[in-house]
Formats: sequence, structure tokens, C-alpha cells
Amino acid sequence: MKKTLISEINHYVQKYDMKGRIIHSVYFGGGTPSLALPSTFKAVLNTIAKEFTLPSNVEITMESTETKKLQEFHAIGINRLSLGLQSLNDSELKRLGRDHTSREAIDALKESQKIFGENVTFDLIFGREGQTVEDWKAELMTALEIASNHISLYELTIKKGTPLYKDFIKGKFKKPSPDHMANLYDTTLEITKRYGFQQYEVSNFQRNEKYSRHNYGYWSGLDYLGIGPGAHGRLTDSETGMRFRTIRRLYPEEWMSQCEETGEGQYEQMNLEDVKKELVLFGLRTKIGIPRARFRKYSSNQELETNRPVRYDNNEWMLNDFREEVQDGGLRPTDKGLAVIDEIVPRIMY
Repeated sequence: MKKTLISEINHYVQKYDMKGRIIHSVYFGGGTPSLALPSTFKAVLNTIAKEFTLPSNVEITMESTETKKLQEFHAIGINRLSLGLQSLNDSELKRLGRDHTSREAIDALKESQKIFGENVTFDLIFGREGQTVEDWKAELMTALEIASNHISLYELTIKKGTPLYKDFIKGKFKKPSPDHMANLYDTTLEITKRYGFQQYEVSNFQRNEKYSRHNYGYWSGLDYLGIGPGAHGRLTDSETGMRFRTIRRLYPEEWMSQCEETGEGQYEQMNLEDVKKELVLFGLRTKIGIPRARFRKYSSNQELETNRPVRYDNNEWMLNDFREEVQDGGLRPTDKGLAVIDEIVPRIMY
């Protein structure tokens, strides 16, 4: 695995002429990367440092659900930790398929903060069955009392293949009504603001300018290189300006086999309409929106159509109520628009 990861990095550096390119963020995610050996992470980071330029303030994040070996990971260069807590309610943790308790989650957070200081983030999920506004308010306040300067707060989604999905199909789990979800979302904004947090993306909040560079780059449509089984990436050819979406084989054995044959997992060229659509769909999830310069950079100097209508129930209406302002041809959502952005963006007619 270690050898294949390194060879894939080297392959992309040569293929896309990326030698010396500045890397602002490195993110070890997907499943439980903390189960890997620190020596594997060290070898990958050494290769990245050799092939690219890493500024002194580069963000190097690892996802984790446990605190084992955190000192070792910190010692080899990991400087930010993302904990997958999901809930501080024991019964809900069990329903979500997690094997830790709320007490263990809080202890893990505090232990992580001893090692990584303020560079610790975690996630919670709201919209669980039976969760009242007061329940969520109390849980969120408990979390923010011990949070560092970043937190991710996600609306519950039901994914196929999960125990929750099976319960949903059998009628054992009911999704909250849209009105109730709106109340939970409004409560999220109210409480996070009370604790000094600012929303910079639909599900991400920061204070003291502690944005996640990984999240910012992803939602802003910037390039990122995905390495390893199941990893996705998005790259721009410096010579042609064409964008590519890279998709790795999910299973490690298949991924390693293909890397040995071709040097990489898999990739596909994005056509111009796909590029434009992705810039809009991702950018409108952020407070900053879609700057004109960025849209032009990745869309062959085309302009963003800011007056494009939205289709809803066979009717069409303009974005005026949901956009804050157009600055030099750019577009960003209002607070009202951000609250319902998942309903709006699939209907934008690109």
C-alpha cells in the first residue's frame, strides 16, 4: 500500500507537470485512516514535501474516531485532527451505528486538544427522529462549550447500505418534516452565533478565522489531488486548461492492480458544461459564493449567468430572493438562499 501510494503521487507529478506546485492542504480521510501505521503517513508526507512546495503554515489533517497513536501522528507532521463524533446522545449513537458513548466522545475530544491544541474539529448530526429543538439546542451548547474554533454540523442524510437506511425502508425510522428541519437549522445558526462561530459553508462553522482549508478548497472548486483507493480528485491541465475528475478504484486490491498497470487509479475528462455546473453547485454552498475571476479561470473565460431561472414544480422563478448581490459578475447566496440551497442548486438550469 505504501509503495503504491508513493508511486501514484510521483505519476501525477510527472503527468501533469506538478513539480514544485504549492500545496496548501493535505487531508487523510475516508474511513478510518488513523488505523494505518504512522510510518505510512510519514512516507507519504515525505514524498509530498519532495515533489511539491509546502509553506510553513500548510494544513495537514487526519480524520479519526479514536485517540490511539495520536502523539505519533502529531510527531510525523499531522497538525490538525477531525473527529467523527456525530452525536453526544448515547441512544442516538447506537442508532447511528457508532460504538462509542457520549462520555467517550467528550473524553476523546479533550485528549485530542491536549495534543493538537486549537486545531481540532469534530462533527455532529441533527435531524434525528424524535429530536426536538430543545434537545438539539442542549446538545449543541454542550458541544460548543468544549469546541475549539471549528465544527461541522450536518443535516441527517439516509444513505443506502447503512443500518439507518434499512430501518427507514422498514418504516422503523421517520424523517422529520421540512418545517421541523428548518427550525433545527435556524437553531443551529442562532446557537453557533451566540458562541462566536460564523458559517462559511452550509455545514461548516469557524471562529477566529479558523477555516478548514481543505473544505474551502473543495467547495470553492479549486484543484485537489486524490490518492489511494476510493479517493476522488479534480485537476486542471496547466497547458490545455482542461479539467479532469479523477476517481480511484474503491477496493485496495483493484486500485493497486490498476496503478501497477497504468500508474494511476482512473480519470475522466470533464466537459465544459460539467465544469460550469460543478462550480455553481459547489460555490453556492459557501458564504463567499462564486467570484467572477474563479468562474472564468476554470470555464475557459466564460461569464457566469447570474439571472438564470430556477425550475420548481414546473414553474420558473429567478434567483433574486436567494442571492445577496452580484459583484463584478459573481454570485453568492443570501442567508435565506443558503438555508434551502440543497433544494435550489439541483434545479439551476445549466
